[in-house]
Amino acid sequence: MSQHILEAGGTLGFTFHVLFMLFNAFVIYQFFLNNKFYDELGFSNEEPKTIFRGVLGVVFLAILLMSILLTFDVTGNTYEENVVQYNFWYSFLGILFIMATINGFLRFFNLVNNYGFKPTIRGLVFPLIGLILIIIRKLVEVY
Repeated sequence: MSQHILEAGGTLGFTFHVLFMLFNAFVIYQFFLNNKFYDELGFSNEEPKTIFRGVLGVVFLAILLMSILLTFDVTGNTYEENVVQYNFWYSFLGILFIMATINGFLRFFNLVNNYGFKPTIRGLVFPLIGLILIIIRKLVEVY
């Protein structure tokens, strides 16, 4: 276990890896198992459930599985290979959450068309939490 913590960038880096995995698990739970999630967002038909449980659910599930594979070094790669993988992975996730945060900001403040839906703060907070975790993770990087 100490080698996994070392490869993750130390105790603080490993802690943020685990926090990020818990965040993804929470989002996956909301998408797949919490029917109130869709009602609270204001969706009244089945199409959003299909999208969130289909495409977006699979994307978040893939992010969670990739995070687990990298953090616990399932492939048995060397330390140098993991540094490159971590940098690529968290750069990709950073870009993804920046775009999602900007989208949430634009929709929450009605700067783009919301197609009749009343936006909630949840649409802004979810990607912002992921972005904050990634920023903190990059700040404590000690490779």
